[in-house]
Amino acid sequence: MRFLKLIIVFTIPLSVFAQNTELKFGDNKLTDLERWKSSQSLKSSLSFYDSLSDSRKTTVSRSKKSPGLAFIYGLLIPGMGHVYANRFETGKYFMISEAAIWLTYAAFTIYGNWLLDDAYNYASVHAGVQVSGKDKDDKFFVDIANYSNVDEYNNEKLRFGEYDKLYYPELGYGFYWNSESERLQYRSDKIAGDRTLNDRLFVIGAVLINHVISGISAVFAANGYNDELKQKGSGGFTLNAGVQKHFNKIDGIKLKLTKWF
Repeated sequence: MRFLKLIIVFTIPLSVFAQNTELKFGDNKLTDLERWKSSQSLKSSLSFYDSLSDSRKTTVSRSKKSPGLAFIYGLLIPGMGHVYANRFETGKYFMISEAAIWLTYAAFTIYGNWLLDDAYNYASVHAGVQVSGKDKDDKFFVDIANYSNVDEYNNEKLRFGEYDKLYYPELGYGFYWNSESERLQYRSDKIAGDRTLNDRLFVIGAVLINHVISGISAVFAANGYNDELKQKGSGGFTLNAGVQKHFNKIDGIKLKLTKWF
Protein backbone atom coordinates (compact mmCIF):
# COMPACT_ATOMS: atom_id res chain seq x y z
CA MET A 1 0.00 0.00 0.00
CA ARG A 2 2.83 2.40 0.84
CA PHE A 3 4.48 1.55 -2.46
CA LEU A 4 1.25 2.41 -4.33
CA LYS A 5 0.99 5.75 -2.54
CA LEU A 6 4.54 6.62 -3.50
CA ILE A 7 3.76 5.87 -7.14
CA ILE A 8 0.68 8.15 -7.02
CA VAL A 9 2.61 10.95 -5.26
CA PHE A 10 5.33 10.98 -7.94
CA THR A 11 3.03 10.35 -10.89
CA ILE A 12 0.57 13.22 -10.31
CA PRO A 13 3.18 16.06 -10.19
CA LEU A 14 4.91 14.71 -13.25
CA SER A 15 1.67 14.63 -15.21
CA VAL A 16 0.75 18.15 -14.11
CA PHE A 17 4.22 19.42 -15.01
CA ALA A 18 4.01 17.82 -18.42
CA GLN A 19 0.65 19.44 -19.14
CA ASN A 20 1.75 22.93 -18.01
CA THR A 21 5.09 22.98 -19.82
CA GLU A 22 5.21 25.70 -22.55
CA LEU A 23 5.42 24.49 -26.08
CA LYS A 24 8.72 25.37 -27.78
CA PHE A 25 9.18 25.29 -31.52
CA GLY A 26 12.75 24.08 -31.38
CA ASP A 27 12.10 21.27 -28.77
CA ASN A 28 12.74 17.86 -30.32
CA LYS A 29 10.81 16.10 -27.52
CA LEU A 30 7.41 17.33 -28.75
CA THR A 31 5.11 14.70 -30.08
CA ASP A 32 4.32 14.55 -33.75
CA LEU A 33 0.72 15.56 -33.07
CA GLU A 34 1.75 18.64 -31.05
CA ARG A 35 4.32 19.63 -33.71
CA TRP A 36 1.67 19.32 -36.42
CA LYS A 37 -0.80 21.48 -34.44
CA SER A 38 1.77 24.16 -33.76
CA SER A 39 2.89 24.26 -37.40
CA GLN A 40 -0.69 24.59 -38.60
CA SER A 41 -1.28 27.46 -36.16
CA LEU A 42 1.80 29.30 -37.36
CA LYS A 43 0.91 28.74 -41.00
CA SER A 44 -2.54 30.24 -40.53
CA SER A 45 -1.29 33.27 -38.55
CA LEU A 46 1.69 33.93 -40.83
CA SER A 47 0.16 33.06 -44.17
CA PHE A 48 1.40 36.31 -45.70
CA TYR A 49 4.99 35.12 -45.14
CA ASP A 50 4.49 31.80 -46.94
CA SER A 51 4.19 33.48 -50.33
CA LEU A 52 7.63 35.04 -49.81
CA SER A 53 9.42 31.72 -49.34
CA ASP A 54 11.96 32.63 -46.64
CA SER A 55 11.79 36.44 -46.34
CA ARG A 56 10.11 39.65 -47.34
CA LYS A 57 11.99 42.96 -47.86
CA THR A 58 10.50 46.39 -47.21
CA THR A 59 12.52 49.50 -48.04
CA VAL A 60 11.77 53.11 -47.14
CA SER A 61 13.93 55.60 -49.00
CA ARG A 62 14.43 59.34 -49.05
CA SER A 63 12.62 61.03 -51.90
CA LYS A 64 14.08 63.55 -54.33
CA LYS A 65 13.54 67.27 -53.86
CA SER A 66 11.72 69.36 -56.44
CA PRO A 67 13.88 72.27 -57.69
CA GLY A 68 10.68 74.15 -58.59
CA LEU A 69 9.32 73.95 -55.06
CA ALA A 70 12.72 74.86 -53.66
CA PHE A 71 12.75 77.99 -55.84
CA ILE A 72 9.24 79.02 -54.74
CA TYR A 73 10.02 78.47 -51.06
CA GLY A 74 13.30 80.36 -51.34
CA LEU A 75 11.65 83.19 -53.26
CA LEU A 76 8.88 83.65 -50.70
CA ILE A 77 11.00 83.20 -47.56
CA PRO A 78 14.78 83.38 -48.00
CA GLY A 79 16.40 80.22 -46.69
CA MET A 80 13.21 78.17 -46.65
CA GLY A 81 14.07 76.55 -49.97
CA HIS A 82 17.38 75.40 -48.50
CA VAL A 83 15.56 73.95 -45.49
CA TYR A 84 13.34 72.04 -47.92
CA ALA A 85 16.46 70.78 -49.74
CA ASN A 86 18.07 69.74 -46.46
CA ARG A 87 20.71 72.47 -46.75
CA PHE A 88 20.01 74.59 -43.70
CA GLU A 89 23.73 75.25 -43.22
CA THR A 90 23.50 77.44 -46.35
CA GLY A 91 19.92 78.69 -45.95
CA LYS A 92 20.59 80.15 -42.52
CA TYR A 93 22.72 82.88 -44.09
CA PHE A 94 19.81 84.00 -46.28
CA MET A 95 17.56 84.08 -43.21
CA ILE A 96 20.10 86.14 -41.28
CA SER A 97 20.50 88.50 -44.23
CA GLU A 98 16.73 88.94 -44.49
CA ALA A 99 16.45 89.81 -40.81
CA ALA A 100 19.38 92.23 -41.04
CA ILE A 101 17.92 93.98 -44.09
CA TRP A 102 14.55 94.50 -42.45
CA LEU A 103 16.24 95.79 -39.31
CA THR A 104 18.09 98.26 -41.53
CA TYR A 105 14.77 99.33 -43.07
CA ALA A 106 13.31 99.89 -39.61
CA ALA A 107 16.38 101.84 -38.55
CA PHE A 108 16.19 104.10 -41.62
CA THR A 109 12.50 104.72 -40.98
CA ILE A 110 12.96 105.58 -37.33
CA TYR A 111 16.00 107.79 -37.96
CA GLY A 112 14.45 109.58 -40.95
CA ASN A 113 11.25 110.39 -39.10
CA TRP A 114 13.29 111.56 -36.12
CA LEU A 115 15.22 113.98 -38.35
CA LEU A 116 12.00 115.32 -39.87
CA ASP A 117 10.29 115.73 -36.51
CA ASP A 118 13.33 117.59 -35.24
CA ALA A 119 13.32 119.85 -38.31
CA TYR A 120 9.60 120.61 -38.01
CA ASN A 121 9.95 121.44 -34.32
CA TYR A 122 12.85 123.71 -35.22
CA ALA A 123 10.66 125.48 -37.78
CA SER A 124 7.93 125.86 -35.21
CA VAL A 125 10.30 127.59 -32.81
CA HIS A 126 12.30 129.75 -35.27
CA ALA A 127 9.70 130.49 -37.98
CA GLY A 128 6.38 130.32 -36.16
CA VAL A 129 5.17 127.36 -38.26
CA GLN A 130 2.06 125.53 -37.10
CA VAL A 131 3.13 121.92 -37.45
CA SER A 132 -0.07 120.23 -36.33
CA GLY A 133 -2.45 119.18 -39.10
CA LYS A 134 0.24 119.19 -41.77
CA ASP A 135 1.58 115.65 -41.44
CA LYS A 136 0.90 114.88 -45.13
CA ASP A 137 1.53 118.37 -46.54
CA ASP A 138 5.17 117.81 -47.41
CA LYS A 139 5.17 120.54 -50.10
CA PHE A 140 4.60 123.23 -47.47
CA PHE A 141 7.59 122.03 -45.44
CA VAL A 142 9.72 122.04 -48.59
CA ASP A 143 8.66 125.55 -49.51
CA ILE A 144 9.44 127.05 -46.11
CA ALA A 145 12.99 125.80 -46.55
CA ASN A 146 13.41 127.83 -49.74
CA TYR A 147 11.82 131.17 -48.74
CA SER A 148 12.47 133.54 -45.87
CA ASN A 149 8.76 134.16 -45.17
CA VAL A 150 5.30 133.57 -46.55
CA ASP A 151 5.07 137.01 -48.18
CA GLU A 152 8.18 136.36 -50.27
CA TYR A 153 6.72 133.07 -51.36
CA ASN A 154 3.28 134.48 -52.25
CA ASN A 155 4.75 137.42 -54.19
CA GLU A 156 6.68 135.03 -56.42
CA LYS A 157 3.58 132.91 -57.08
CA LEU A 158 1.53 136.01 -57.90
CA ARG A 159 4.22 137.17 -60.30
CA PHE A 160 3.92 133.90 -62.24
CA GLY A 161 0.12 133.73 -61.96
CA GLU A 162 0.14 130.58 -59.80
CA TYR A 163 -2.79 131.64 -57.67
CA ASP A 164 -3.71 128.10 -56.65
CA LYS A 165 -0.38 127.70 -54.87
CA LEU A 166 -0.73 130.67 -52.50
CA TYR A 167 -0.43 130.17 -48.73
CA TYR A 168 -2.81 131.97 -46.36
CA PRO A 169 -1.39 132.73 -42.90
CA GLU A 170 -4.89 133.00 -41.41
CA LEU A 171 -5.40 129.33 -42.33
CA GLY A 172 -2.25 128.29 -40.47
CA TYR A 173 0.19 128.44 -43.40
CA GLY A 174 2.31 131.39 -42.32
CA PHE A 175 6.08 131.36 -41.66
CA TYR A 176 8.68 134.03 -40.92
CA TRP A 177 12.27 132.96 -40.36
CA ASN A 178 14.20 134.97 -37.79
CA SER A 179 17.42 134.72 -39.81
CA GLU A 180 18.85 133.21 -42.97
CA SER A 181 21.09 130.87 -41.01
CA GLU A 182 18.09 129.37 -39.21
CA ARG A 183 16.34 128.76 -42.51
CA LEU A 184 19.42 127.05 -43.89
CA GLN A 185 19.71 124.93 -40.75
CA TYR A 186 16.11 123.81 -41.15
CA ARG A 187 16.71 123.14 -44.84
CA SER A 188 19.69 120.93 -44.01
CA ASP A 189 17.73 118.91 -41.44
CA LYS A 190 14.77 118.59 -43.79
CA ILE A 191 16.91 117.31 -46.65
CA ALA A 192 18.70 114.84 -44.33
CA GLY A 193 15.39 113.39 -43.13
CA ASP A 194 13.97 113.07 -46.64
CA ARG A 195 17.16 111.50 -47.92
CA THR A 196 17.18 108.94 -45.12
CA LEU A 197 13.61 107.90 -45.86
CA ASN A 198 14.34 107.75 -49.59
CA ASP A 199 17.30 105.46 -48.91
CA ARG A 200 14.78 102.86 -47.80
CA LEU A 201 14.18 102.18 -51.50
CA PHE A 202 17.68 100.72 -51.67
CA VAL A 203 16.84 98.55 -48.69
CA ILE A 204 13.71 97.30 -50.45
CA GLY A 205 15.88 96.56 -53.47
CA ALA A 206 18.21 94.55 -51.25
CA VAL A 207 15.21 92.60 -49.94
CA LEU A 208 14.11 91.71 -53.47
CA ILE A 209 17.63 90.71 -54.47
CA ASN A 210 17.97 88.53 -51.38
CA HIS A 211 14.70 86.75 -52.24
CA VAL A 212 15.69 86.13 -55.86
CA ILE A 213 19.19 84.89 -55.01
CA SER A 214 17.76 82.69 -52.28
CA GLY A 215 15.35 81.09 -54.75
CA ILE A 216 18.08 80.48 -57.34
CA SER A 217 20.46 79.10 -54.73
CA ALA A 218 17.72 76.80 -53.44
CA VAL A 219 17.43 75.29 -56.92
CA PHE A 220 21.13 74.41 -56.88
CA ALA A 221 20.73 73.04 -53.34
CA ALA A 222 17.87 70.77 -54.43
CA ASN A 223 19.84 69.57 -57.45
CA GLY A 224 22.85 68.89 -55.25
CA TYR A 225 20.69 66.92 -52.85
CA ASN A 226 19.32 64.81 -55.71
CA ASP A 227 22.83 64.20 -57.05
CA GLU A 228 23.90 62.89 -53.66
CA LEU A 229 20.99 60.47 -53.68
CA LYS A 230 22.19 59.11 -57.01
CA GLN A 231 25.77 58.72 -55.81
CA LYS A 232 25.21 57.39 -52.31
CA GLY A 233 21.83 55.75 -52.67
CA SER A 234 18.60 56.90 -51.22
CA GLY A 235 19.16 55.44 -47.75
CA GLY A 236 16.43 54.21 -45.46
CA PHE A 237 15.87 50.87 -43.82
CA THR A 238 15.26 47.29 -44.88
CA LEU A 239 13.06 44.83 -43.02
CA ASN A 240 13.67 41.12 -43.59
CA ALA A 241 11.02 38.85 -42.17
CA GLY A 242 10.48 35.14 -42.53
CA VAL A 243 10.02 31.84 -40.77
CA GLN A 244 12.47 29.26 -39.52
CA LYS A 245 11.96 25.71 -40.70
CA HIS A 246 13.03 22.33 -39.40
CA PHE A 247 12.59 19.41 -41.77
CA ASN A 248 10.08 21.44 -43.85
CA LYS A 249 8.11 22.30 -40.75
CA ILE A 250 7.79 25.82 -39.29
CA ASP A 251 9.92 26.09 -36.17
CA GLY A 252 9.98 29.86 -35.46
CA ILE A 253 9.93 33.45 -36.75
CA LYS A 254 12.91 35.60 -37.75
CA LEU A 255 13.02 39.38 -38.19
CA LYS A 256 15.98 41.51 -39.32
CA LEU A 257 15.93 45.33 -39.48
CA THR A 258 18.77 47.07 -41.30
CA LYS A 259 19.20 50.88 -41.30
CA TRP A 260 21.58 52.80 -43.59
CA PHE A 261 22.26 56.43 -44.41
